[in-house]
Amino acid sequence: MTDLTVAKTILDQLGGARFVAMTGAKDFVGSADGLTFKVGTNPKRVSQVRVTLMPADVYAMTFFRTGKPPQIETDVYCNMLDAVFTEHTGLYTRLMRRAAS
Repeated sequence: MTDLTVAKTILDQLGGARFVAMTGAKDFVGSADGLTFKVGTNPKRVSQVRVTLMPADVYAMTFFRTGKPPQIETDVYCNMLDAVFTEHTGLYTRLMRRAAS
């Protein structure tokens, strides 16, 4: 049986249940070194995302779009996962706080 610790950690770092609710993520497939999932409708037409833990303890994120080559971001630290996801999909991973006036 595959150890899904890394896949669960990636989902937690992305925001867990809030991430799923905000992005429409579904059809999660975990592996020993990563997590792959489909995303809901988004402005940049990304259909699927793969997040892979690399040996240097950083992530590689692959964004798939129909009819286009995959876009790969390497050397992504855990605190950068949500920003890179937003950059490539146009979807926010959490609600933004409004600045005090």
